[in-house]
Amino acid sequence: MESKPNLPRYPANWGVRFLCDCKKLDKAINIHKGIAREISSNSVCILSDHQICQQKKIAMHVMIPSLLSDAPQKIVKIIGNSISTMVKEGMFLTEIEFLHFEEDGLKVLEKNLHQRFDPHYYGQTAQQA
Repeated sequence: MESKPNLPRYPANWGVRFLCDCKKLDKAINIHKGIAREISSNSVCILSDHQICQQKKIAMHVMIPSLLSDAPQKIVKIIGNSISTMVKEGMFLTEIEFLHFEEDGLKVLEKNLHQRFDPHYYGQTAQQA
């Protein structure tokens, strides 16, 4: 597998819904909820009450809150692979590497990360106008 560059991770508190295939553990497949605590354009750390098995493919929706009060949140659909899980705050913190984005999900995520965390973003957009 091709190694992905280490991109900066940003603090977040964004909602995440995910499907975890727990068939091998004789558990039903359910939609679980969590919080994206750190996120980049190639990975996320999800805090959840559900332990995600390592090296499993995960289908997820990352809900990006709007910067405008009357605009709806953006939902980015992603397929990822769980890398590691540790216990934190009495819950499970799982690192997920992104494998595939649906539609323009990568562009939406990158744009929102830049808008929120890149101090030069608004200066660059003003210069382009």
